[in-house]
Amino acid sequence: EENGVKSTIPDKPIDLKNYTKLCDLRRKFQVLYKVEFQTACKVETHSCRHATKAANKEKNQNQKCIPYDYNRVVLEPLDDTPDSDYVNASYVDSLLKPNAYIVTQGPTENTVTDFWRMVWQEKASCIVMLTKTFDFIKVMCMQYWPASKEKNETHGGISISILHEEELANFHIRTFLLAKKEEGADDKEERRILQFHYTEWPSHTCPFSNSVLEFRRRIRAVVGSHQTGKNGPMVVHCNDGGGRSGVYLAIDANLELAEEEDCFDVFGYLKKLRQSRKGLIENLDQYKFVYDTLEEFVVCGTSWFPVKELSQRLKQKSMKNVITKINEYQREYQQICKQTPRYTIGDCAGGHRGDNREKNRDVLIVPPDNSRPYLTSFQGNNFTDYINAVFVDGYTKPREYIVTEWPLKHTCGEFWSLVYDYECAAVVVLCVPPNNTQNFPSFWPEGRHSKKYGPVFTIDHISHNHYSNIKTWVFRINKKIVSLTELMAGVKAPPKTVQLFQLGCWPMGHKVPTSTNSLVELMNMVERWRQRTEYGPVVVVSPDGRSRCGVYCAANACIEQVIQHGEVDIFQAVKTVRRHRPQLVENM
Repeated sequence: EENGVKSTIPDKPIDLKNYTKLCDLRRKFQVLYKVEFQTACKVETHSCRHATKAANKEKNQNQKCIPYDYNRVVLEPLDDTPDSDYVNASYVDSLLKPNAYIVTQGPTENTVTDFWRMVWQEKASCIVMLTKTFDFIKVMCMQYWPASKEKNETHGGISISILHEEELANFHIRTFLLAKKEEGADDKEERRILQFHYTEWPSHTCPFSNSVLEFRRRIRAVVGSHQTGKNGPMVVHCNDGGGRSGVYLAIDANLELAEEEDCFDVFGYLKKLRQSRKGLIENLDQYKFVYDTLEEFVVCGTSWFPVKELSQRLKQKSMKNVITKINEYQREYQQICKQTPRYTIGDCAGGHRGDNREKNRDVLIVPPDNSRPYLTSFQGNNFTDYINAVFVDGYTKPREYIVTEWPLKHTCGEFWSLVYDYECAAVVVLCVPPNNTQNFPSFWPEGRHSKKYGPVFTIDHISHNHYSNIKTWVFRINKKIVSLTELMAGVKAPPKTVQLFQLGCWPMGHKVPTSTNSLVELMNMVERWRQRTEYGPVVVVSPDGRSRCGVYCAANACIEQVIQHGEVDIFQAVKTVRRHRPQLVENM
């Protein structure tokens, strides 16, 4: 039995054409991952004398993630400071290049100077940061760069300032200017370095494969695959230079190998990682995630293209393949359906609870608990924190949209609680149901009179504008405090303003709107309104909280990508939108 399983462990790199078969086998027999992972973790360890010295111990965030002596980064010692050559960092090879990476822990208050000394000394090509500075209730890593463009900071004689910062939904890209005056030199030496900061990867978990692949694509566009001689290693860190850093290295090194030699060596590289530093890839889930992400790369390939190629690409995509008899649109859509996560009733327990079941139009479409907004306004003892709604990422901001269904008669109070609690800037309604139907009760005041929804929220009409296909209203939401504890504590509930937009050219039952121009104009109006207010999320409403909302969110993200980067990637936009609710784009 033991030998049978052992024989499935790859002893050489796997060709890309056989890779999906290998993954299928592992999905079928999950134990194979475990055998590989445990075998690779049994490598011989090396000495860690420097990392465990009394003077250096407090420089380590996590005593389990420390460098071996043979490949630690040795800093040039400072005069009269013993052990100033130590930093918790290790050189790690890629599959093609020795010392391609330096893996280090996130800087702490007392090691931030050592971190910048290392970046300068090693002539780092870029910094890849895989942790939030603050996660849950713990400081994961200090913010080792200045708080704003106006300020600069100095650590160990190196001054750091921010030249540029770009925000995307899952990561930020910052350009730093470093300057240092070397001894004996007249003027300062200046260097620019980019920091790629992945912000949506909580520790001990796995992020989304497509976002990590996009993150790596942006890094490689700048750093190039084979770094030239003048550039030093890539500095990679999470909070302790362990699990998450190992995952990124495994993905990056294998993709680099695939570009050169058309193969992956997942198991071989895991062994190499484990010999290079303790704790790289810390658990089985993270190891599976490496397999899955590389598989996604093989299966999905490159789906983005420059916007100038749009018309010729659309022509190509509508041509049928002679063998499969389907066109490119259909192939991509089938691929998306195949890769959409399946949610169990357990994942969506909140919406299936007895007191919440009646708040869903369809018990088959219930949000997963880890991606639904929880209501926080107290409306009475028979109200819960539940509304059938789900967060969707935009292109530049995470959780930019909240998708929900048209409220039922008894959930209008919950709807306004959602808008109030999450400080939403706009509500976008993508349909016009027939008047006075029981099924679609009106949930905003049509005239100029105020109207109360639920026991707590009153909506005042401030102004309205009606265009041919789009109607808009600006409302003030007033909240009455009804909780005794809050009344006693003197909690105030300030009124909030929101604009509601209703699209009039998408008849009930139609799969797409009758006027694409109006849909795009609606998006522009929402964007202009959000620029004037604080950029709060947008609530997107359709009769059933499914298909239409997905079209709106995905199209909006695509337009933002065109504006920001001159690229089109519909495949990934739709994939991202369907992440927490597979019904968000449900037909060709």
